[in-house]
Amino acid sequence: MSTSKKLSNDTDLRHHPTVLTIAGSDPSGGAGIQADLKTFTAAGVYGASVITALTAQNTQTVTAALPIPGDFVKQQLDSVFDDIRIDVIKLGMLPNADICKAIVPYLTGCPVVCDPVMISTSGCILIDDPAVAALIEHIIPQADYLTPNYDELKTLYGRELKNITIAGRDLLERFEKLSGIILKGGHIDTDKSTVTDIFLLKDGHRVLEIVESNPRYHTKNTHGTGCTFASAFAAFLALKSDPADAFAKAVAFTSHLIDLSKDIQIGQGNGPLLHHLYRER
Repeated sequence: MSTSKKLSNDTDLRHHPTVLTIAGSDPSGGAGIQADLKTFTAAGVYGASVITALTAQNTQTVTAALPIPGDFVKQQLDSVFDDIRIDVIKLGMLPNADICKAIVPYLTGCPVVCDPVMISTSGCILIDDPAVAALIEHIIPQADYLTPNYDELKTLYGRELKNITIAGRDLLERFEKLSGIILKGGHIDTDKSTVTDIFLLKDGHRVLEIVESNPRYHTKNTHGTGCTFASAFAAFLALKSDPADAFAKAVAFTSHLIDLSKDIQIGQGNGPLLHHLYRER
């Protein structure tokens, strides 16, 4: 751990932007660690990874999850931080309190993007109530940016959700360290022709409301969209984009992948995003 602080602060002109994902593994390749690393590569940053859980899942459902022991998660983190300078940390599936507590000491020295993975695209519950409580108590207070989907926002808000912006502002007030929260519109007003994403970004004593709208592609091929978006946002932060620009780039990147993937068939359920390395728009 002592080495990690030194590596995080040293200036090295040879250093390549590097993002660490701490998340679960998806054997079908569409979400989790697999989606994160594909996204980092596409964005042009180096990706390191610490696995928190093995899952049995595909495009249709999640049938099982096997948490990695917290001590072994810590050993993975020590191995990374003792050797590699990390510019941004991206958090995904954190399946229990033991793992949440294990990673807290490492969430310093660089921006932390927390994708509070609780519910899959197919509607499967990925973590239980004690894990949600640990996420709220230990992890989100250490995060700089939060990227919940609609169902996760409802859980974090903790009461009837009538307006996502009000809920987002409430969370920004509740968690002082948070610099911003991204309110994703993919699960909202699904009959409309556009998707609207909102970035609530602290700017001194005020909160900026940054809005990006893109066409809504009526497709079931959205497996791993949340992981991809949060990873793209983290990658663009590592590439020194300011937060508002990183948000805009991540929205455009993810929307483009959904467009490219809308007519594919991989698996029988919610198909994954394809062509992460496809650059032309």
